[in-house]
Amino acid sequence: MIREAVWRRLRSEWEGTGCDLIVAADPAFAARGKFSVSRAINNAVRLAPAEYDRFVCFGADMLPCPATVAWAAAELDAQPWTLLFDRGTSVGEVATRRWIEAGLKPGIPNPEMFASPCVGPIAFTRATFEKVRGFDERYEGWAYEDVDLWYRLQRDAPRMAPQSYPGTPLIQFWHPTEHHDLSEESPNVLLFRDTWVNPIHAAPVIW
Repeated sequence: MIREAVWRRLRSEWEGTGCDLIVAADPAFAARGKFSVSRAINNAVRLAPAEYDRFVCFGADMLPCPATVAWAAAELDAQPWTLLFDRGTSVGEVATRRWIEAGLKPGIPNPEMFASPCVGPIAFTRATFEKVRGFDERYEGWAYEDVDLWYRLQRDAPRMAPQSYPGTPLIQFWHPTEHHDLSEESPNVLLFRDTWVNPIHAAPVIW
């Protein structure tokens, strides 16, 4: 499948950057049959060596960017967490397949500014992640688990300085998106709405 092919290529590129790579695996995937970003990242942080005190999260379809990783690591010297990108672009399906099959460069267009913060790629200290209790594992699969974490970071571990960005763009390869359910009936959408939009549930949620 193309998702796996994209990840194999990107993993080999990450391994050539010199960064310490931790692959986030969902420990409940075999039993539940559905991958959970929340469980996977929580598991990765939990199993990381104790001396790892800061983490930079990229998706499995995002081009490695060591310059952004280095910037984020320095940012965490003074801040509890940071977003990584305020602009970026997606590589189309044809260019992604050529990149996988023939090794051709994807011909990335000039990045465009995001209309809103890109909250998936994020960096945080271990202490901050533990303070907000990591990702909420009630979010299954993909969708809104990253926004929920960002909201809790802002509320419970606020930055001491305004958010800034390193100026590097996010490059994201194409993949099917059937797994990313943003419909009004999606359990993740409903959970996010009940947690953050409905005033009745404005208080911190215990899970």
